[in-house]
Amino acid sequence: MIEHIISNVSDLIKILNKLGIPDIGKTRFFRGQANKDWIIEPSIFRNKKLIENEHRIIKDLLTNCPDDFSPNDTLFEKLVKLQHYGCKTRLLDLTSNALVALYFSCVEKSHHHKDGELIILDIPNEHIKYSDSDTVSILTAISVQPSNFNIKGCISNASRHKRLKELSYIASQHKNINDFEESHVGQLLNITKSDYENLVAAGLIGAGQDAFLNSFNEQKEIVALIHDIRADKPSFQPVINSEDLNRILCVKAKLNNARITRQQGCFLLYGMNEDKLSHPPIPEEWFRKAEKQKFIVRNKENILKELELFGVSTQILFPELEKQAIELVSRYT
Repeated sequence: MIEHIISNVSDLIKILNKLGIPDIGKTRFFRGQANKDWIIEPSIFRNKKLIENEHRIIKDLLTNCPDDFSPNDTLFEKLVKLQHYGCKTRLLDLTSNALVALYFSCVEKSHHHKDGELIILDIPNEHIKYSDSDTVSILTAISVQPSNFNIKGCISNASRHKRLKELSYIASQHKNINDFEESHVGQLLNITKSDYENLVAAGLIGAGQDAFLNSFNEQKEIVALIHDIRADKPSFQPVINSEDLNRILCVKAKLNNARITRQQGCFLLYGMNEDKLSHPPIPEEWFRKAEKQKFIVRNKENILKELELFGVSTQILFPELEKQAIELVSRYT
């Protein structure tokens, strides 16, 4: 692993100049972590008891503090607000501003003696969604499912139905292929026997895929998931592809929050790895670190002083009264 050291803002600029702009079809995001040894994952997955009670935590907060949420807020927007107030969620903060990410790698005083890390992600645009996306609604609804929610059995049952449908389809088409020439099908359709066999093969694939999708969405776990999605988003079409649950999305949140706006923030929304207590890994190809590079942050106190010259500071990035008061008191004591 090649480590590139960032000990001042100039080092960061040199690294970004060397990396160049993202490839066409990708967008660059950054994340700063105070400790280079930390795993890149949402906070709720770092504590077994928290992830096991994720659904209870969210439902209790929404029940106990209804006036803090608009009736028009989607569940994703509610998760963003919960994260804003310190609740552990399946969201991971990113920013489109490298200086903001550098700030977050330095700001925790308790980790000033530790090397931080700047993470650079070039995310394919097809994996970047807005908060009203159906896929975002699917992944967000995982958070309110019970801790034993998993899709292993759903996939197994759907695969069995798929195989039965394929066998039935093969049996129904076998005689047609054998009788191809005698039935004059080729003459009527103006195709060869080989072409007809290709059409049958394509039909077999389609029949199997349809059988899998239908059976998967009839499983009780998926029916319950769809119920929660449609309670949040009535326009949602009640069909879920199994692969949509086992993924990570980058989500651009609405800029209706001063903190998100100033931090140029967005989020990675984590799905599941067949069960909701585990998560999929970030695709390796998203990481912008050719030849296994890591961008290590040192000299944190001096970096924070430099960042303040660029207008990146606690006072700028956290506009809320509580944060402003803490910052100003610390400045004069």
